[in-house]
Amino acid sequence: MNLKFLAFRKILFAIVFVISLGLAGYLVGNNISQKVIEKSFAKQIMSTSTVGKSSQLQTLLNEIVVEEKIPGAVMYISTPKGSWVGASGVNSLSTKARMKTTDGFSIASMSKTFMAVVVLKLVEQGKIGLDRAIATYLPRDITPHIVNSDKITVRQLLNHTSGVAEYLDTKEFIQATAKRSRSQPWTAREAIPYMYQEEPKANPGEKFIYTDCNYILLELIVENITRGTLAQAIRSQILKPLGLKHTFTELREPTIGEVATGYSDRNKDGKLDSYADVNDGNGLGDGGLVSTAEDLAKFAKALFVKKSLLSSKMMKEMLKFKDNGESYSYGLGVERFSSPMEKAIGHSGIAYGFTTLLAYLPNQNTTIIVLLNAQGVDIKSVARTGIEVVENK
Repeated sequence: MNLKFLAFRKILFAIVFVISLGLAGYLVGNNISQKVIEKSFAKQIMSTSTVGKSSQLQTLLNEIVVEEKIPGAVMYISTPKGSWVGASGVNSLSTKARMKTTDGFSIASMSKTFMAVVVLKLVEQGKIGLDRAIATYLPRDITPHIVNSDKITVRQLLNHTSGVAEYLDTKEFIQATAKRSRSQPWTAREAIPYMYQEEPKANPGEKFIYTDCNYILLELIVENITRGTLAQAIRSQILKPLGLKHTFTELREPTIGEVATGYSDRNKDGKLDSYADVNDGNGLGDGGLVSTAEDLAKFAKALFVKKSLLSSKMMKEMLKFKDNGESYSYGLGVERFSSPMEKAIGHSGIAYGFTTLLAYLPNQNTTIIVLLNAQGVDIKSVARTGIEVVENK
């Protein structure tokens, strides 16, 4: 279904709903009581009897899941008037277990924002210089293999202007993942050699080129500086201080709570395939975290609203955006979105059968989080449609 048409339908629904009940209903502050009903595409859809915006948002989420053929979804919206969280569909096509708002999702590249916070905290502590060459901080046995390591800066890794080659797209890495068991988590040291023979994509600082290898190199730097794992650094610097009890590094830390299964048409045959047994580099610094809507909301509030995670100086550095020439820009581990999420900041992610988005709209002081256990959906349009329901557009 066209999402703009879906949004129009939601507006008409809202108008009829309000007129018929004589209520304007605002957002609620707590989780909504829900019931399970059977729908098409072998799904269970979460519904709610609560009136007001919560029922409109739940209906929207239900319809998106069915029309876009997504196994399941969770959406969270917070505005100055309150917050809402809802779930729809199933967290596993094999078990048909209903999706819950507390279910965990691999957040993929959204993890890069967490990485950036860890790096900027090390900058605050004087352990890393943003504009110093990465050769200063990389393990000595890695440095000689990285072209321009004496010129590329930490900042350029963070904002994807280093020009380094990619590891994910190499034939060798793709072949290796096909044989890799989930009982054998990838390490940054194992992943980085796959780009050694690849030519750089550009000269350092020349232009923006989104490359996951930037964050594999940052993982190596963090672990070399802290003498621990990246998972330990994220836990000590972010998860523990913020009380994020349902976030963990996949395959590196024990699983917390119930985690949804990711799906995509991996075989290009029109059928959704499970990623339950796939190890595509899960747990690495470019996209290794599993989290829930509630934990991500706490993270977004601390980082963008309260601005308590980083010093004001580091926040200014994080929000220095590089324009890539396509109405899209990137800061230090943070995206600034273009249409249909103008002026929103945050990060999206697509990997391991999941599509995720965290976006904060400063002008409206509104946060939206969308978590889908499927790929191939325009998640920014989904988020924009949810915001339009809230704003009565």
